[in-house]
Amino acid sequence: MDRGKGFPSSELSSIFNKFYRGKDAKAGGTGLGLSIVKGFVEAHKGKVSASNRQNGGALFTIEIPVENF
Repeated sequence: MDRGKGFPSSELSSIFNKFYRGKDAKAGGTGLGLSIVKGFVEAHKGKVSASNRQNGGALFTIEIPVENF
C-alpha cells in the first residue's frame, strides 16, 4: 500500500492488462509491470487485486495458496 493519489475508479479493472497505462500516466514505462505481477501470481494458482485506500493511496493484495504436507 502507499499514500499516493490512488487510481481512478474507472481504471481499476484495467490496470493488470498488458500495455495498459493510465490516462494520467507520466512519460516512460511500457505498461507491463502489473501484468507481469499478475502472471507470476496466477502461475502459483493465486490472485492479485488492487483497490484504493479510504484515506488516499493504492492497496495491492496478493493471495497465494499454501499446501500443508
